[in-house]
Amino acid sequence: MNPHPHQPTPPLPAVTTVLFDIDNTLIPTRAIWQRALDAVAARLADTHPGVSAAVIASAYLHTSDRLWSDYDRALAPLGSHTAARRHVWETALSEAGLELSERQLNAHVEDFAHRQMRTIRPVPATVDAFRRLAEVYQLGVVTNGDADQQHAKLEQARLDPYFETVVCALGNGHRKPHPAPFHRACDDLAVRPEQCLYVGDEWDTDVVGARAAGLHPVWITPTGQPPPGSAPTTRFTSLASCLTVLCDHAARRPIRETEPT
Repeated sequence: MNPHPHQPTPPLPAVTTVLFDIDNTLIPTRAIWQRALDAVAARLADTHPGVSAAVIASAYLHTSDRLWSDYDRALAPLGSHTAARRHVWETALSEAGLELSERQLNAHVEDFAHRQMRTIRPVPATVDAFRRLAEVYQLGVVTNGDADQQHAKLEQARLDPYFETVVCALGNGHRKPHPAPFHRACDDLAVRPEQCLYVGDEWDTDVVGARAAGLHPVWITPTGQPPPGSAPTTRFTSLASCLTVLCDHAARRPIRETEPT
């Protein structure tokens, strides 16, 4: 099966292990995040009539992108993911002309996080695909996110039983595209990098990072855009199409003797 019939795609290599990114790969985080942002912005606008929901949402969008893209300097010194999220919202609301009490701000930040988490739902076809893959491959996750939130996302999506390691790089040393989190997952599973596929949606972080660490990258790119790099890259327009091909490969391989833990 060729996920992009008009462009040649290199075949998947023979591997023993498949590692995945979470946000916008396993979980449609951006869409969930946008719905939660729209809801909390509307709620804030209702209680602060002088500022529109559109202004609040726009201020948060730009502030979040700016601060998280400069994570090491702007947010890491705050010491925790909770503190970082609070700082982003406090900065965004200040730029929108809103000042909340500490109690109100904390409640607002938690409401935003809970709205996102509650929106995550299991996708039966995806859960079934991972059940089939886990019979053949070692499975793991390498994410730049916070451990508590990322484990909660996997649990909400009913995918957590299938991963034998979940490496969360936020606040844990180097983040992708640095090779350290990729190699940590390989060490956890006692495999060499060349024995692993890594499936992710971001070119610079996931594809370039995985390749530099010695893994075989697979790119999830919904637009089907050609890769910006010159190296041949296996790519799919969705997680579902990627899982279909992986399951086809798994069906031709023997079931593992040791079940996943």
